[in-house]
Amino acid sequence: MKKTLLALAVPALLMAGSASAATVYTAEDGSTIDVYSRLGFNITDRAGMGEDDDAVGNFDARIGLGGSQVVNDKVSVIGWAEYQVNAAEARGNGDWSPRYVWAGIDASEAGKVTFGRVASGIIMLSDVGDVFAASDVLIGRQLELVDNSAAQTFRQDGTIQYQNSFGAFDMSVAYILGNSASDQDGSYNAVGRYTFDMGDAGQLIPIVAYQANSTGDNAVNPDADYTFWGAGLQYKLNALTLGAMYNQDEIEGVYSDKSTDKSYELTAVYNINDDWTARAGYRALENTGGDEAEYKDTTLEIQYHLTERSSIYTSYVMRNGENGDALVPSSNVMSWNNAEEDYYHLGLRYEF
Repeated sequence: MKKTLLALAVPALLMAGSASAATVYTAEDGSTIDVYSRLGFNITDRAGMGEDDDAVGNFDARIGLGGSQVVNDKVSVIGWAEYQVNAAEARGNGDWSPRYVWAGIDASEAGKVTFGRVASGIIMLSDVGDVFAASDVLIGRQLELVDNSAAQTFRQDGTIQYQNSFGAFDMSVAYILGNSASDQDGSYNAVGRYTFDMGDAGQLIPIVAYQANSTGDNAVNPDADYTFWGAGLQYKLNALTLGAMYNQDEIEGVYSDKSTDKSYELTAVYNINDDWTARAGYRALENTGGDEAEYKDTTLEIQYHLTERSSIYTSYVMRNGENGDALVPSSNVMSWNNAEEDYYHLGLRYEF
């Protein structure tokens, strides 16, 4: 019985960002093989800095494979590899790039340890604002300047992470070794989330997160220091989810001065019925001492559910920010993300 429960629980633990993975094989001892795939086509007039804002069509895809091997009634070996093509992190050049590549041990009540390019616990915080199909997440955007393997704070190479839940409290701590090029030196993060269940009045969910990175002499930007902290709050009541988040990150050793991002986000998601979901949000980010960029985005989005896992999205993003300047082009993080031009997004997404 315990093996069966463990086998059912492991796929849910595996799929940060891939919650609809399907178990395609289950052994007699409860070991599983799980597969996830997402295919999408998007039409948008979004453009990077200095690019024409003509409408284009882009295909993107994600595919993941993983599973669990049962050791005993409390312990399983787990792993996951997920890649994407033609998505934002691949910068549209068609190359496959890794999202998550890790192996680990799930020890049931004792928690889960994963090693590699893991799904960072900071996703618990970023999910407060990461609710749209169209708009990008800016949280921790400067981290790539101290770790060239980093996708903001969501995933970094060479991470050792421990996660567990104690009743209504979820926690995550990680030590980040980085890879041979990023040369991390004493980098780590910690996240905590608590769910207050108020019965008919809904749920109130506060989240706090902190991360610190330092680089060694062999990094692209040697002897640089980066810190990130943020706090968020979600309120859930039936079909409505409201979110608010503030975060700040600072980097020293890249620009001539300390570069600081200060950002807040407000989001609302309402499931109108089984077919329709509406979303709205506002985001403001201001940098001082670095590229001096500003983001002021208002996003409106409607989702139509064709099936349980496949949808059509239509969005409009009103932008009133400034792209700012960088000391060198490589330091202008998210140069593909034009803060000054509105854009629309129409997409079809199929998941299995």
